Amino acid sequence: MPHIALAQIFSRTASRAGLKLIMTQGFSPRAKISFAPELPAGVVALAEVVEMFFESNCSDLMEKMNENLPEGFNILRIIETPEDAPSLGKFCTHAEYLIRIKKDLDIQERFNNPAIIKSKFVNDWFNFIIKDPAQNPIGSFIKPMIKENLISGWQDVNIVRVSVGRYDEISDAVSI
Repeated sequence: MPHIALAQIFSRTASRAGLKLIMTQGFSPRAKISFAPELPAGVVALAEVVEMFFESNCSDLMEKMNENLPEGFNILRIIETPEDAPSLGKFCTHAEYLIRIKKDLDIQERFNNPAIIKSKFVNDWFNFIIKDPAQNPIGSFIKPMIKENLISGWQDVNIVRVSVGRYDEISDAVSI
């Protein structure tokens, strides 16, 4: 699902569920919705976050949204944020990824980057956590390998964004 299509999916879902979203101001008003830093086409996401602004509170919001979301989409948790909370883009300071390269490369050497705060191997997958995913997109790790002819392109890698949010040292996890 392209990142750009998500706003329409969630706004239509809210409409089908009978929920009213707050609209942006200006010449072309749109539903006030924001997402975590976007992913390139072909990168799978397991648990993404969306920020939606409704005109009123709804006690069964998750149930109504899940009943109307397209197949394959599911809301796992809802968090009501305070008015003074930072925007979702500013809140998401870390992201966790799994990557597998289809060629025999020393992937750990290729991912020696100051943006990576933690890494380990899990079976055939390289698991790593990066800081500031908006400034350090996954493409900034893959494109140099393509440029150096270590891989022929994105088709030589499998990438999964496991989570996005903030890194917590105690739980050793990235979450909202």
